[in-house]
Amino acid sequence: MVQAHWTTDAICAAAELGVMDVLARGPAGVDELAAETGAHPPTLDRLLRALATLGLCAREPDGRWADTELGGALRRDAPGGAHARALLTSRLWRPLWDDLTESVRTGEQACRRVTGRPIFGHLTHRPELGALYDVTQRGLVDEAGAAFVDAYDVPDGSTVVDLGGGTGALLRHVLTARPSCRGMLLDLPDVAQRAHDELTAAGLASRCDVMLGDFFEAVPGGADVYLLSFVLHDWTDDECRALLRTVRVATGPDARVLILEQLLPDDGPGEPGPALYDLHMLVGTGGRERTAREYAELLDDTGFRVEAVVPTTGPRSVIDARPR
Repeated sequence: MVQAHWTTDAICAAAELGVMDVLARGPAGVDELAAETGAHPPTLDRLLRALATLGLCAREPDGRWADTELGGALRRDAPGGAHARALLTSRLWRPLWDDLTESVRTGEQACRRVTGRPIFGHLTHRPELGALYDVTQRGLVDEAGAAFVDAYDVPDGSTVVDLGGGTGALLRHVLTARPSCRGMLLDLPDVAQRAHDELTAAGLASRCDVMLGDFFEAVPGGADVYLLSFVLHDWTDDECRALLRTVRVATGPDARVLILEQLLPDDGPGEPGPALYDLHMLVGTGGRERTAREYAELLDDTGFRVEAVVPTTGPRSVIDARPR
């Protein structure tokens, strides 16, 4: 366990060098690969041998290296965003995780301490990291969005507001599955423009408005459904309460607030994935993963009640909250 980062670092090195993009064109010898990637040939061969033990590439009988189906996921153009995730891990997440001990000592996020800015401010300041973050989120939300529309019946004909909706991946799933729904996405200016472009490319611009704004300050009123997907886990309990109170001001008596998040078990430590993701939120945003009970308490504090908790086929659940 202690050396688990060896695997991560080898994968990140392959992504940084673009090894799988070269191998996508066909098997290649180490000298050709080194010339294409700017690497030292004997040392690149050592990296490739390690990657081969992980199933990410294979040595041909003639000594050339070839990609595998698993390794192909690390190409820049492969679906799912694994290449961007590896680059973001190398360039952002690893330095923050290196400061985990101090975050546990203080209870404070590592990002502000390490970079001098909170995470979203840092992504705005470093647009190349912001672009990688968008790709990784799109991959996550595409998977979660498909599971969401299968698990939860958003009433067709509803006006659906996606708060902090990023580049619009979840709203795209909802509007595609519910052709009579209209959408609205609210996010910060630098993100909202990208959402407008992607929703337009998906042919949904006529059914979806994109608004520039800060959901801590104001939320569009009068909608039927409000989505908070991968949002509340970014924030502390006090910040969540502030956000939910702003949402409560906007919601009518029959509105639904749907929270899509990974849930920790109410009793016991649960599985490693969610528990470790909780620490990832600590170092990255200062937020946290929560149990269903903890979300219910936040909602109760801010004028909502939990109608239902609906599991999806993925790791996330839908908390259906209503005004009370």
